[in-house]
Formats: sequence, C-alpha cells, structure tokens
Amino acid sequence: MANILDKISGASKGVSDMSKSASESNNLKKKIAYEQERIQEVMQEIGKQYYANPNGDYTALCADIDDRKRRINSMRSDLQALKGVRICGTCGTRFDEKYSFEFCGKCGTRLASE
Repeated sequence: MANILDKISGASKGVSDMSKSASESNNLKKKIAYEQERIQEVMQEIGKQYYANPNGDYTALCADIDDRKRRINSMRSDLQALKGVRICGTCGTRFDEKYSFEFCGKCGTRLASE
C-alpha cells in the first residue's frame, strides 16, 4: 500500500513540477514580448525626437534600449535553462544538459554556471 502511495505521490510531484516549469516559461515569454514592444516604442520616440532635432542627445534612450536587450538576453537564457539548454553568451552556440564543460566548444568563452 505504501509503495502505491509513493508512486502516486511521485507522479503528482512530477506533474506539479512540469506545470510550474510551464508557468515560469510562459511568464518569461510574456516579459520578453513586453520588453521587445517597449524597445519598438523607444525607437519610435528616438525617430520623432531626431526628426524634430537631428542634433539632439539620444544617449539616454539608446541606453534604455541596451538595458532592455540585456534583460531579454538574460530572460532567454533563463528560458533555455528551464528547457535544459545552455547557450554561449558570446557566439550563441547551444548545448544540451549533457554538455558538462565549463567553456564553449566553439569559441572558448566560459559558460554561465547553472
């Protein structure tokens, strides 16, 4: 009887973990989409400001875009980690969870630890 209950408990834990992972994955995808939309809005704002004043200072808006791109890359890495994939931050090469080396096999960059 205890063996059956252990199997049921283990199965329900597996389903719970999968639904949690799916929820986290969907949440990250929504955040990525939001950041991408915001980048487009900032780029439009740069265009409007440039049209009004071609010699203006756009560094703050460009920095905002760079920050959002960094956040997107970080969220994409988190998303891939949920899927069991590691990505080299320099060259973009993908490695599955079986790849256990600390450095990228293509460019030699140290891979982020999980």
